[in-house]
Amino acid sequence: MLRILPYNSVMFDKGIVIGDAYDVRVTYEINGERRLDFSHPINEKSEIISENKIVVCEGQAYRIIKVSKTIGEKNFIAAECSHVYNADASNIHIQNIPDLIGKTPSYVLGQIFKNTKFSIMTDSELTKVGLKRVDYSGFKVDFFSMDKTNPYEAVKALIENCGKGEIYADNYKIALVERIGGESCLRLDLSKNMKDISIERDITDMVTKLYPYGKDDAHIGSVNSGKQYIISENADIYGVREGYRDYTDYIEPSKILRRARWEFDSENEERIDVPCVNITGGYADISKLADYADEKINIGDTVTVIDCGNEIRERVIRLEYYPYQSDDTVISVGRVKKDLFFYLEQIGTLAKRYKKVSTTGGKVRAKSVSGVISQSGMKINGENGTVSLLSDIIEVSTDGDVKTQIGNVNGHFVFNITDNNGNSAVNITDKGNMNFKGDFETEKLSVGDNVITQDSNGMLCINGKRILVEGE
Repeated sequence: MLRILPYNSVMFDKGIVIGDAYDVRVTYEINGERRLDFSHPINEKSEIISENKIVVCEGQAYRIIKVSKTIGEKNFIAAECSHVYNADASNIHIQNIPDLIGKTPSYVLGQIFKNTKFSIMTDSELTKVGLKRVDYSGFKVDFFSMDKTNPYEAVKALIENCGKGEIYADNYKIALVERIGGESCLRLDLSKNMKDISIERDITDMVTKLYPYGKDDAHIGSVNSGKQYIISENADIYGVREGYRDYTDYIEPSKILRRARWEFDSENEERIDVPCVNITGGYADISKLADYADEKINIGDTVTVIDCGNEIRERVIRLEYYPYQSDDTVISVGRVKKDLFFYLEQIGTLAKRYKKVSTTGGKVRAKSVSGVISQSGMKINGENGTVSLLSDIIEVSTDGDVKTQIGNVNGHFVFNITDNNGNSAVNITDKGNMNFKGDFETEKLSVGDNVITQDSNGMLCINGKRILVEGE
């Protein structure tokens, strides 16, 4: 049953048993809510159930967030708890996370949780539970600085930056993995293990004729035969439903068009030209019976839902169940949001660049060049340093220190060169002002209609006439 521990516990194998707890319910959603709710009669033991303490259920620790007391026909308290990952990661203040360019998501995750109770799971620990890091194949990202945030929000930004990934938390051990759960042969059928199934098809947000816009309302007419829209093949099935999307990160019409076409792509799990399908239902957890122990349903598993003979195969993305009672489990089956356009777009860009740097025999011309493709651009690692080609800015680095920046940041032009100590040596503002540190050498300097030079004797002249200085 449930066990309760002090608020500062980090080991969860002990605790005081609260055996009178009832209506114990666990809710678990991929990359979202993970909570525990329970009730307890008011008695001498209920006094230990107080805010911020730790409650352990099925080996997982939950922090008590809210306690409410009811006095009447039945005297009881109700506790609402949040998993320690959700609760604690949301309440750790981070002043700044610096730019982490060309790093693995696991490395970024480690920096996000640096100096906290949380630790990043090793590959061997993940293998034991049948999971893989989201970057097990070497995938890297550019994670840009965040200010005044917390680890929970930073992880959400990291997942968005990756375009995929699911957070796995075993108390204070965490990892960003490819996916939680696995392929299951479990079939959800009203005739066997489902008490009810609700299959909802919703076209509220469906679009079959899309008007895409980029930065400053840039449109695709110049690269789409004069048409500022694209039409899905599904318009013949569902009719024409007009809508628009803003892609303010894109300026080039060709890239806006590619991004718009992805909205209708069959590989896009979030495509907008089909009805949104939501499946929920009451599941009779027969795995608690001896003969059906192998039919346990887990978060993230891919299952088959039988709908009037039709088979719908999707993942369990949300579970609401009672671990210590025979009450029905409520499941939600669907898809975890991903944005794989990043991968397809960058793969195409990489192929073009590879042709430019390769020989006819397929060899790379450079002696030692490796690259990292990220959501915002590309980083090339050379023998003497790196060059980062981001969406609006070029950076040149040596030994990890940025030496040169040229481009646009937050709508402002940037031109900056630093010295070996990291101080700005040359800076040009978006208003044209130039700032220099150290010696400035030139043969001739023009100021308006005046030209400042040096004569053969090394004396300073303006428009050919020597400048007299005090004391001469």
